[in-house]
Amino acid sequence: METLRELTENLILKSGDLIVDETTGFVGILIRKERRIDMFDDDIYFWEIKWIKNISRDHDPTDVPQLNVLEEEGLKLSIIVEMISLYPAEKGEQDF
Repeated sequence: METLRELTENLILKSGDLIVDETTGFVGILIRKERRIDMFDDDIYFWEIKWIKNISRDHDPTDVPQLNVLEEEGLKLSIIVEMISLYPAEKGEQDF
């Protein structure tokens, strides 16, 4: 059985990938990855996200997520535990 660390290392995120926040129903596009230097953890990477749509009919469409930048490791963990669904760009047409 793979550990969480191994699972996050094997998960590759790319610009153009779609993500769906399963809690709110919002769809986002990964725009760009930014490297930031930290005194303790060396390099930390963040993803800029453009939230584009709410696919849930139960949710207020004007309630847009506040976080347009997410730390990469946290985003990967959210994908692994299925809080966020990932639809890689290279697979072509997306089916929600």
